[in-house]
Amino acid sequence: MSVFADYARYYNLLYRDKDYAGEAAFVLDILRQHDCKPQTLLDLGCGTGRHALEMARQGVAATGVDMSETMLSMGREILSALNPADFPAPLPTLHQGDARSVRLGKKFDAVVSLFHVMSYQNTEEDALAMLATAKEHLKPGGLFLFDFWYGPGVLTDPPEKRIKVMEDERAKVVREAAPVHRVNDNVVEVHYDVTLSGKDDGRNARLAECHSMRYWFLPELRYLIKTAGLAVTGEGEWLRPDVLNPFAWNAWVLAKK
Repeated sequence: MSVFADYARYYNLLYRDKDYAGEAAFVLDILRQHDCKPQTLLDLGCGTGRHALEMARQGVAATGVDMSETMLSMGREILSALNPADFPAPLPTLHQGDARSVRLGKKFDAVVSLFHVMSYQNTEEDALAMLATAKEHLKPGGLFLFDFWYGPGVLTDPPEKRIKVMEDERAKVVREAAPVHRVNDNVVEVHYDVTLSGKDDGRNARLAECHSMRYWFLPELRYLIKTAGLAVTGEGEWLRPDVLNPFAWNAWVLAKK
């Protein structure tokens, strides 16, 4: 089994219960509440394109961009097995590119960046570059929605070592997450040690990853958004329309061009 197959099995199994449809519906609802009924949408950091696919199910023509060719290949494999006639909008197109610098030469009604892509931007310069990318691809009056690790929640409920186990009839995955909290940088380095056990072939595969995550506070994001030439039009707790509370780890912000 190839490294690609190992990673695909690990990723698909670990996130098989993630509610991509519910998250896409939440995002579209927020956009519509702010007078944006997108026909076209750009997903920065799209991963395997699952959010973009759910947008297509809702009648939105979505384009995805991601740095990882492995993730994009997984997404294209999923899309190739689908019948475009079953969808009210074209199936997503997926492109390789960096959210900080990609330029597609197209404008969209809305831009989104989900699954904490903003928190992968560890510096203000990186965050500004990503905001510039969103602005460049928005039509006048278009909206940019992104989620992120929310600083007060991280500090009131500090990261700790966690183990997650998922399995199906073919494989079992055990992921150990060991955080290193760089408090003075507002960054948590999450070191993952993953063991994938194949039930059909008896093989074990080991994967190691480090995700360096910046947690953000609203005042600094508001400043960066203003500096990028956008205007904040909404804020809230992820998957909830409520005002943020200090125990929430995940939040969203909406900005307008």
